[in-house]
Amino acid sequence: MTPTELAVLNRQAISAAKRHMGLPAWGTVALIAVVSIAYAATLVLAVQGTLPLLPATVVLAVLTYVAYTPLHEAAHGNIHGERTGLAWLNALCGHVAAQLILVPYATHRVEHFAHHRYTNQPGLDPDHVISGMSGGPLAFVKAVIGFIWSQWAFLFRDYWATAPVREKVTFLAEVILALGWRAALLAVLPWSAWLLLVPLAWFGGALFTAYWFAYRPHHPYDETARYRNTSSLILPTWLRPLEWFWLGQNLHSIHHAFPRVPFYRYHALFREVEPVLRAHGGPVIGMFNRQPIPAREETGS
Repeated sequence: MTPTELAVLNRQAISAAKRHMGLPAWGTVALIAVVSIAYAATLVLAVQGTLPLLPATVVLAVLTYVAYTPLHEAAHGNIHGERTGLAWLNALCGHVAAQLILVPYATHRVEHFAHHRYTNQPGLDPDHVISGMSGGPLAFVKAVIGFIWSQWAFLFRDYWATAPVREKVTFLAEVILALGWRAALLAVLPWSAWLLLVPLAWFGGALFTAYWFAYRPHHPYDETARYRNTSSLILPTWLRPLEWFWLGQNLHSIHHAFPRVPFYRYHALFREVEPVLRAHGGPVIGMFNRQPIPAREETGS
């Protein structure tokens, strides 16, 4: 296609995306409410001994992963949309989700916008550290730890010195609260149980988030252009129910192209703009084999 034709398609895609954004994202509000209640209930049941430790650990890990999506949505302002009067609700959802995933909301907003601005650019994209996950077991663990650390430390890179005092206080309060209630659980849990329910459950959820939310959609980290710097990962038909758990994040290309669209609108928008993605060279590939999927094969399911 000619550049003019591609520009026309891009305008059509933007027009389509606008129909999916701007309204308050009550679905995201409901999600973080359910997740936070379920998280607290699971901890209480585990402390009481009503729920066995291993199932509780798995449930907490899953809820930790799910909590990242509301944090991610809040970072983009997608919860309040164009209703600026609901900005407080957007921030509240972000702070609550941040307590569960243990990624400060104050720093994540700064870090994540840098990721969007410099997607896949070494030294500029703070998430690029995770690109080394494919280098073997040691590299895998090192990349995950580096990725998690960058979520905490990015605020201190070229920003802390000029950050408003309110933002600094908010960041410190988030960190103290998140670490404080986790440490307080030692008063009611033996070390062995605490290690399972707190650090292990958290790391399990963070690991899944790092791999499926950050690494796989951007691999092989060799494109920086819009529509091409992330992939649309298509699941086999028999695995489509998994997309409910994945919360649509397999269509990460939709998010990078149109970051103000709420996550639960990704699939609807993908169906509308898939031809535009393909025309611009956006990868539409299998989740496991990463092979290109013909349009008729994806849309016919």
